[in-house]
Amino acid sequence: MHLRRTALAIGALLLLVVSAASADSATGSFTANGKTVTLKNAYATNKKNSFDKTKINVFIIVTDKELPPGALFDEFALMSLADQGISGLTIEVDPDKHVNSGTLFSPAFKKMHQFSSIGKQKLDLKTWSKDRVAGSVTMPADDFFDEKYQYSATFDVPIQTKPAEKPVTLSGTPLPAGGGEPAKAWQAYRKAMTSGDLKAIRATIASEMVKQTEDPDFKKMLPVIQAMQPKHVKIQRGSVDGDTATLLVDDLDEKNSHGTVTLRRENGQWKLMREAWKTVSD
Repeated sequence: MHLRRTALAIGALLLLVVSAASADSATGSFTANGKTVTLKNAYATNKKNSFDKTKINVFIIVTDKELPPGALFDEFALMSLADQGISGLTIEVDPDKHVNSGTLFSPAFKKMHQFSSIGKQKLDLKTWSKDRVAGSVTMPADDFFDEKYQYSATFDVPIQTKPAEKPVTLSGTPLPAGGGEPAKAWQAYRKAMTSGDLKAIRATIASEMVKQTEDPDFKKMLPVIQAMQPKHVKIQRGSVDGDTATLLVDDLDEKNSHGTVTLRRENGQWKLMREAWKTVSD
């Protein structure tokens, strides 16, 4: 998996993703730092082998809670599952039926909510076809920088195909090159978020989002949001439809990373409503 940061709008660290993935059968348990959850949901899809682009791996994810809609095909969403209270594991199996990558994630981990872990797990495949994978995977008790974990999971799932993505369409009046006033408002939000000044942040976001910044958990998560915010962006185009503006933007530091920014005009000033990012895999 190509790992990278994800820029998250406030609003409970909301990530807007597209398409839906349905859970299938899974059983097992996952223990992180002494906290055990029941694994109930499994998903699978294909991914290109990172070392040999001519080979296709099977990516399997097993969780205690259902994935958000579209998360199976969205690398950003997969990186933030623990922040959404979801625990579980991923494994990527190559055509030789070897696990060549894997991650563990849980809100119970203290230093890092997600990290790579391969080598000690045991994979036993019962079904391996172009459209289905079934078997079990276990990891004995182990630790990583004082993060303790172990798991055992059985899964039987269809291999899902990523739906064709629909291009973002803009309605209303096109904005001038650079995005005009809505773009300036978004950049003001980005500057405020980088500074960590809560007063400045609240001055740049839509009214319904201000209340969420008053939650004590928001202040705790602020450093995470700051770290995940793209540093260099380019506004490709935008439009205004009444009191709503939409900007289509690129992260210049991450290949194929694109964002959609939505702003609303309140009392004559543009305020951020939401911001969503996704990566189109090679």
